Amino acid sequence: MRVIASIPRLCGLLLVLAALPVHAAITLQARALDAPGIAARGVRVLLAPETARPGVFALHLSAAAVAVPALGWKQVGLSVVGTLQRQGDGRWHMQAPLQLRAAPGGALRDAQIEVTLDPLSDTAVIIITQGATRIDAALPMDAPLHVQLQLTALPLIWLDGALAAASPGASIRNGSASGSVALDADGGSVRVSGRLGVEGLAAFAQGGSVAAQGFGLRGDFNLQHDAQVTRLDFDGALRGGELLAGSFYAQLPARDAPLYVNLSRDAVGALHISRLDYQDGTAVALNASMALSAKGALDSLVVKRANIDLARAIPRYASTWLQSHGLPGLQGMGQAHVALNWRRGALNALQVRLQNVDMADISGRFAIAGLNGALDWRSGATLAPTTLGWRAASIYHLPLGAAQLHLRDDKGLLALTAPAQIPLLGGSMLAQHFSFDPAGTQRTRWSTGLAFVGVSLGELSGALGWPAFRGTLGGAIPDLRWQDGRVVLQGGLSMQVFGGYVDVTRMSLAHLFGVAPELGADLSLRGIELAPLTSVFDFGEITGKLDGNVQGLRLVSWHPVAFKAELHTVGGGRISQRAVKNLTSVGGGGLAGGIQGAVLRLFSTFPYQRIGLSCTLANDVCTMGGIKPAEGGGYSIVEGDGLPYIHIIGHQTRVDWPTLLSRLQAATTGQRPVIR
Repeated sequence: MRVIASIPRLCGLLLVLAALPVHAAITLQARALDAPGIAARGVRVLLAPETARPGVFALHLSAAAVAVPALGWKQVGLSVVGTLQRQGDGRWHMQAPLQLRAAPGGALRDAQIEVTLDPLSDTAVIIITQGATRIDAALPMDAPLHVQLQLTALPLIWLDGALAAASPGASIRNGSASGSVALDADGGSVRVSGRLGVEGLAAFAQGGSVAAQGFGLRGDFNLQHDAQVTRLDFDGALRGGELLAGSFYAQLPARDAPLYVNLSRDAVGALHISRLDYQDGTAVALNASMALSAKGALDSLVVKRANIDLARAIPRYASTWLQSHGLPGLQGMGQAHVALNWRRGALNALQVRLQNVDMADISGRFAIAGLNGALDWRSGATLAPTTLGWRAASIYHLPLGAAQLHLRDDKGLLALTAPAQIPLLGGSMLAQHFSFDPAGTQRTRWSTGLAFVGVSLGELSGALGWPAFRGTLGGAIPDLRWQDGRVVLQGGLSMQVFGGYVDVTRMSLAHLFGVAPELGADLSLRGIELAPLTSVFDFGEITGKLDGNVQGLRLVSWHPVAFKAELHTVGGGRISQRAVKNLTSVGGGGLAGGIQGAVLRLFSTFPYQRIGLSCTLANDVCTMGGIKPAEGGGYSIVEGDGLPYIHIIGHQTRVDWPTLLSRLQAATTGQRPVIR
């Protein structure tokens, strides 16, 4: 037999049966018992009078499976064994052990329940205790799915099923709640509201990509859930704990941080936060809205107001995100005020105000001090010009002097209104043009043109830890732009150095501020004066001019991993004993002709006709060559011109790159050799 009834009818039936002048036990069995929001299967009720105590009945209530969708209950077993007793005022009272089986979070596995039924007022009061946990419930018997609850130290893990029902994949692991709650259920929908305090919450969702640990909150809330949508309003404060959402990690303050949230989750799992207000003292003040897909991807973000104290906010909210983007240990101070609108993968508006901002990468890759000014940009709009300037800055230890950039948003393109001159190492770097499209694709995000005038090679060498070059550097980069996630040189860069020219083409740079920057380029050398170049390296003096090229140069973390280089002199010159010895060592070769070694020690320099050396680096091995193949094997590195005649031959064609580097280091730092 299938019985369809409601909980008040069941309570009323028990009271009627107890009021009858019965002298034998009464058993009620139901294969199914349904009511709005609850269903039970295999229900059995045994009511038996105790002959020794009039008005007292032994009660045995059990159910093989109870389902409460709003709480995530599916196959929960129920057992209550106690006594039902009529009080002098007409009320009925029951006190008994309560045991649930297979409830989410192990809820009420070993509890005590106390029930008071008042037929006159048609109300029921239920008190459930288990250890430090207490639940006081009051409900009208004619509307039992309207419940007033007072909670004390309720384990949040007991609500794991309710959370999973509202947000599939979410789970609670720890924490407790206390406060007052009103619950209304109607069929497949439920509304829960009240005031709660939560301590020690540990929960996660989306496979652990969203998580909370040691989290506390208190405030007023209103939760509505049905098959189509879940809505939540919360007005209160956060206190302590840790939060993780993707690469965002936050350590919340130990004091109250006011929070207001209005959110909804639809049937497919997409999350919409229509309002988010958060205040963490002076560290962060945020007013925003956002939407996330069912998989947790950000669909939209609108920040109406974000006031940020960098010194407090970076370590508390941004350290993990910065580390995941290659900026571990970024330090900052000053004030930033930000507003933005980002939808469907594109930025639509950005407004930034900066006050006395200092930022520095602890690895020394960049730093900026005294940054002040503003940026205003809106897609497709033309806005008033703004100014952004700094007192000092540096990139990889290259100091940049004070400068100001005057920017204008012209129909969505942020650009310089006039060239900007930036002091650099005794000279200057001139930003001839600059344009930035925040809404652009990876191929067209920004571009600039730079010119360098009078840059001191000596100061540049000191900043980069190079040998002490002399002279000045000048050159131009007509077009440098961001393309496919890399900084790409369009056209070429031409630099004047050591009386000649170095032309750079096909240059690209990726992960500039990442853990392992990658640089690729082709270089062409024309007319480089060898005398000042070799004197700087203490390699031994060589006069003349050098031409050559380096193709397919690739640096990772500023160390060469691949290139094809060929260098040769033009027009001849003279070479010193030290340079002869070092070139011989680099090529792993020797001097041709048996009498040369005895004669050469009489001379300090020697005339040469040609010098040439090549190296192709791949897989940490350098394949070497020279001017041409030498008779008897090897390759010619130096060919003499006149007397005393000198001829240097290299014999090693394959050399480990670390070995070659050690030879070059020894050649430029060792004692002066004497040819014997």
